Amino acid sequence: MAAPRTNVKVALDWTPNTIHSGLFLAKDTGIYEKHSLDVELLSPGPDYDKTPARRLQDGEVDLQSGKMQLRAIYAILQRDASAIVSSKLSRISELGNGKVYGSYNARYEDEIVKAMIKTDGGNPDGVKLERQEGKLSLFTSLKEAKVDVTWIFLPWEGVEATLDGITLNAFRTQDYGIPYGYSPVIAYNASSSKLSEDVLSKFVAATMEGYQQAMNDVDLAVRTLAKHCDPPRSEEFLRRSQQAINESYSDGSTLGRMSTQRWKTWVDWLHEQGLLGGDCVDVERLFKNP
Repeated sequence: MAAPRTNVKVALDWTPNTIHSGLFLAKDTGIYEKHSLDVELLSPGPDYDKTPARRLQDGEVDLQSGKMQLRAIYAILQRDASAIVSSKLSRISELGNGKVYGSYNARYEDEIVKAMIKTDGGNPDGVKLERQEGKLSLFTSLKEAKVDVTWIFLPWEGVEATLDGITLNAFRTQDYGIPYGYSPVIAYNASSSKLSEDVLSKFVAATMEGYQQAMNDVDLAVRTLAKHCDPPRSEEFLRRSQQAINESYSDGSTLGRMSTQRWKTWVDWLHEQGLLGGDCVDVERLFKNP
């Protein structure tokens, strides 16, 4: 008799893309089922009116893929695959000259942008922050010149720009002295989670298998993700995206695993910038490797 399966609902941080390839592979190829899990992957609504963290807080889901919140159990990317981009500006300091930054209104986001402007010799108070454009359409807003700069995922919007013949200048946080904090992560609400340690361990093990499969078999990853993309994406686009992101899933360390030192470096930077309001953060409580 097959073991009963535990239902696990995961709120995705974005519409399905190659950040999530391992999750969809683990679900569609039976890896989660092999680990006695019945996993639901839930995309945000069309208006992104509720963040993954809010859905988790409201009890709609058990896990979330997203920024540093709650307690992380899996780091999807070991290398930063994002950048702030513009087709107009050649230096990020120019953003401080009254230019418009399309903001997702994410925690620490605007302050990170201002820190980059300052490091590059610009005026961080001169940037105009645009928060009214829809989160899911900010790259479109950039292409339509409604904003001058926004933050993108290079293996997704970056690939889209290349295929569309759009030249982007990319500004990477690490080039401005800002350390990489694991992003995105899969996290749970440690104070009220219904998931046992055994279930969390099984989920992480199965998810690792899914992402390893994405790295080993790009064709399978492309075919699998193509079934979930809305709007649909071409095979060429998905292949380029998957090949690009495979370089960020791992830095040679174990897939999904997190280190105390990397978390500490990120939290120390937040302290130095005065972004934690004087709060003392216990780094060990921010994550665990089940």
